[in-house]
Amino acid sequence: MLLETPPNVGGGIQNILQAWKVGGRLKGLGISERRDLLDLFTKSAGEILDHWFESEPIKAAFGFDAVVGNFASPYTPGSAYVLLHHVFGEVNGKRGQWGHAVGGMGAITQAMAKEALARGVELFTDTPVARVLTQGSGADSRANAIALADGSVIGGRAIVANVNPKLLYLQLVGADVLDPDFRRRIEAYRCASATFRINVALDRAPQFRCRPGDGPHVRSGIIIAPSLAYMERAYFDARQIGWSREPIIEMLVPSLVDTTLAPAGKHVASLFCQHANPLLPRGASWDDVKTEVEALMIATVDRHAPGFADSVIARRSYSPLDLEREFGLIGGDIFHGTLTLDQLFSARPVLGHGNYRAPIRGLYMCGAGTHPGGGVTGIPGHNAAREILRDARRRMV
Repeated sequence: MLLETPPNVGGGIQNILQAWKVGGRLKGLGISERRDLLDLFTKSAGEILDHWFESEPIKAAFGFDAVVGNFASPYTPGSAYVLLHHVFGEVNGKRGQWGHAVGGMGAITQAMAKEALARGVELFTDTPVARVLTQGSGADSRANAIALADGSVIGGRAIVANVNPKLLYLQLVGADVLDPDFRRRIEAYRCASATFRINVALDRAPQFRCRPGDGPHVRSGIIIAPSLAYMERAYFDARQIGWSREPIIEMLVPSLVDTTLAPAGKHVASLFCQHANPLLPRGASWDDVKTEVEALMIATVDRHAPGFADSVIARRSYSPLDLEREFGLIGGDIFHGTLTLDQLFSARPVLGHGNYRAPIRGLYMCGAGTHPGGGVTGIPGHNAAREILRDARRRMV
């Protein structure tokens, strides 16, 4: 179902047929599998893990995928699906795995740019889009161009947006061409990853108290969060004071598996920290507390890997506010919207527009705010491209 276009509610005969097709796939599941599917979409990760495992560290190792990029407790209903979302991919034919792109994540976008240029695509960088321009009004309106921040205008038969739906519809598209109910739904669309990100350069590899030395354990995701109860406390801390006093941290040291990332003997590491509430209490700003929280995150790692803090020779941290300002991630949400049942499949981002088509003719969505959601999969773009080409063949764009 990941590579399927969700059927639109009220979309006519074509979407009725698509819904029939999707329903046929579910019909092929046995009753036990259907029960499992219901559990995954409605229950908490904590409930399921408590049922299957006794060991707290094992439950925590699995439970991390239920809260990473998800401002929730592992006992929040629906968090079981977030766990599933993180393991339904594959790398080099190995299901459920995450991989490292040699050269870093930028190597993926560089490869995409190289291929695009080879096919005659003109690329613009450091050129923010200011508005999506439309012609006509009401139901007859259509997107026909974008206006850049420098005042230049680029026209096109189709405008394809890979940005958070709130950014697209509340900042780039005029309110006068949107149905009021649709716009209200977008205003209520939830975005909050509660992620605080730190990238560090190190003068030596970290040594962990529980298992010093090199090995597979430092070449994988290193999770600092010993139990589901610890994760739940981290969540409620962030709800009450703005961030977790004992944070959940996943540490990666990619230079141990990719020597292109750092000079010999030096290393780079990333700290993916939860939870950092994008909305701080009493109207406080992340600009005022960022340094304090950064120090807390590094001190947390240092308790488990003594000497880590002293080994840091450079750092760059991103609060939820930084993620929004620098990357357009509204609320700092790395998934372009929470992965809850009311924001999935045909309802991502809004029921009636889950098929990658905006409510304005000629405007399409292809980012993580569409099915199947966030993660480095390329699936939203793949599915959107199919629908755009389908419309082009029918001369609908």
